[in-house]
Amino acid sequence: MKSAADKRKEKEMSRASRVSENVNLHSYSSPGDILLSTPFPESPGKPPSKKGKAEDDAVISTLSQLINYRSDALEKMVGDNALKIEGLKKTVDFVCAELNDIKGKVGHVETRLNAEEKKMEICETRIADLERYSRRWNLRLHGVPEKENENTRSESIRICLATFPEESKSLPDKIDTVHRIGKRLPNMSKPRAIIIQFSSRVMRDGVWRAAKSSEFLRANGFRFTEDLTTYDRERRRLLWPAVEKARKEGKRAHFVGHRAFIEGSEINPIIPLCCQ
Repeated sequence: MKSAADKRKEKEMSRASRVSENVNLHSYSSPGDILLSTPFPESPGKPPSKKGKAEDDAVISTLSQLINYRSDALEKMVGDNALKIEGLKKTVDFVCAELNDIKGKVGHVETRLNAEEKKMEICETRIADLERYSRRWNLRLHGVPEKENENTRSESIRICLATFPEESKSLPDKIDTVHRIGKRLPNMSKPRAIIIQFSSRVMRDGVWRAAKSSEFLRANGFRFTEDLTTYDRERRRLLWPAVEKARKEGKRAHFVGHRAFIEGSEINPIIPLCCQ
């Protein structure tokens, strides 16, 4: 049996062996090397020199000057542009005012123009009515041969008396002006018509009614027509095909001045698009 002293000695040797193993396993250098390999704190660097600080101040000053220059240039540019914009605004406002004034004047002129056009239409209608009314005292006589040094008045009175013998006593006194229409052209075979102006509408209407059934006129190749205006003659020319067709169909068709009636109903002419 080992004594207590021996057991303590073994324990101390075993502890020393374990310490030695730990040192050999985790370090390949000696304890001295371990102390030498421990890093020491770095020594503080040198403070920046005064020369480097001055260079930084110069750079900052240069940048500050550049910024101030740019800022001044931008302010000047903005100011110039503001003046230009203000000038353009004034110009635009002036032009707009002038344009509004012109629009007002144009509107006023258009209103007056429309009013004048209406007045002109009314005047043209009244003039046409007056001309049409004045021509109601006239008749046109066609087919009378032309002669040198002819007396158209005497010849017209003779034909009127033969057409309307019922008023042979007073008829010559009711005929006022008599003349040929237009100028005589050379080599013209067809005689010009004669305008007969009556001083009495009653006498004129009597001759006109008698002429529609006069055998004397048909036998001698004479005929009477109304003295229509240029517009009325053109209107009747356009209406004539419809009137002629209705008469061939046995319908009642006739003219009253520039107006045409078929079976008591008035018809209007078909005006070509080129003439509208």
